[in-house]
Amino acid sequence: MTLVFGLCAGGAVTALANENGGVQTVVGPVTTTITALNYDESGAHVNGFLVGTNVLLTFSKNVCAGVSSLGAVGNTITYSGAATTFASGFQTVSVSSFSNTTTSASYPPAPTPAPSAYAATAGTITTLNYSEEGAVNGFLFTPSSSSAVFVDIGQPSTTLAPLLTVGAAVTVTGTLEAPSPCAASGTISEVNASSLLIGSTTYPIMGGRRH
Repeated sequence: MTLVFGLCAGGAVTALANENGGVQTVVGPVTTTITALNYDESGAHVNGFLVGTNVLLTFSKNVCAGVSSLGAVGNTITYSGAATTFASGFQTVSVSSFSNTTTSASYPPAPTPAPSAYAATAGTITTLNYSEEGAVNGFLFTPSSSSAVFVDIGQPSTTLAPLLTVGAAVTVTGTLEAPSPCAASGTISEVNASSLLIGSTTYPIMGGRRH
């Protein structure tokens, strides 16, 4: 890789020339219009957009509903990213940020929320969840004052297992994991339980999740 130096009104600009002969620069924000969709080698999926006649926008991060959900021909967009310009004049941009003025679609996707503490919460067991071997490994939990969550208990002790019944009152403590941005509709948050309080007895959950 070689360095190419240039001058602009604001001072010196450094660009990188890669092994394919392209010169890499940072571009954006640029506002323009999508002129064509670009497809992968199978032709089955949109993997980018052409803007103008010689600029291809590509997206390295997973887009939940596919790149095609970000825009259509004729949409007005604004993008920034790392551009590689080839001797032919063709430019490929690895997009770092993208917004569609026409549809309000945006990129990159929202990050998966970080796990957070799930403070002791009282509620009831709505339904039981089972492993392939038929052992209870979790349950749908309906708190008294918040939305239902799935509680992962791994492999409960022989003392705890018989107490896990539909309708049983329980207080759950653990770590809350919200669904990822690409989770299917209807996916609920999960609690990795660290302890369950049933009656006046606290049952530690050793190991939590087992995948």
